[in-house]
Amino acid sequence: MTELLRNAASGWANYKGSGKMAALLLAALAYLWFTGKGKGQKALLLYASLAAACCVLPVTAALLMAYQTKFYDYEWIWSMVPLTAVTAYGAALFLAQQWKKDAGGWRRGLPVTLLLLLALGLCGNLGGDAGARAGRRAEREEACAVAGMLAERYPREDICLLAPQAILEYAREADGRLRLAYGRNMWDISLNGYAYDTYDRKTSDLYRWMGWAEQSAGVWMPEEDREEMLATVERRAEDAVELGVNCILLPAGVPGEIRERMEAALGTRAEEMDDYIVFALF
Repeated sequence: MTELLRNAASGWANYKGSGKMAALLLAALAYLWFTGKGKGQKALLLYASLAAACCVLPVTAALLMAYQTKFYDYEWIWSMVPLTAVTAYGAALFLAQQWKKDAGGWRRGLPVTLLLLLALGLCGNLGGDAGARAGRRAEREEACAVAGMLAERYPREDICLLAPQAILEYAREADGRLRLAYGRNMWDISLNGYAYDTYDRKTSDLYRWMGWAEQSAGVWMPEEDREEMLATVERRAEDAVELGVNCILLPAGVPGEIRERMEAALGTRAEEMDDYIVFALF
């Protein structure tokens, strides 16, 4: 329970930090309750108020997270709150009041509407962090370039690809003919339809090993991870073949020992391709 409370508290902090839509909801609720404008939808307001309070308070939020199981993150409990509907309802009633003739008509309504639209835009996250967007764009461009090189080098082959996560994430956007050893739902479990939609142990081990291989091409990695990566090279190569993989892509900077042992295990020579080495089993 302590862990759930901690996750609920940090979840609320992260949720309100990624955008201020919850603040708009609270502002709309305050306006509707204190002005009495929402009398026609009292049941909706009461439900939205109670649901929002349950999502904000750590104890009730922890209970909701326990009910929805650990498969879902904190943000999912906000799906019970009619955030968009209530915020839009409050904004519509507020603007209707400003546009009335006795309140100033369009001379008052127009600037207030523009200010409200500006506030709405500023309360979102404006598409997320600029650095994160640039990083995703770079990964997409690299994945598209790699997919193009594979298609050019092996134009008639039915490729089942095992590659670093950033390549697999966008590879099929570039070339829908590519088949993948595993999809994005390997690392983003929210894409699974059900809690039991998980990969088997062999595929999960292969994904973890590929992560280590990527790390080994960098500056440093934990020694215990390096030892396990090297101890399981042949086993992971065998698993990849059993899963139908016929094209393995590794960063060019991986240790030479991995390259040599992969060549021996797969019975093929590694080919250079830009910043990667390719093991083709065609």
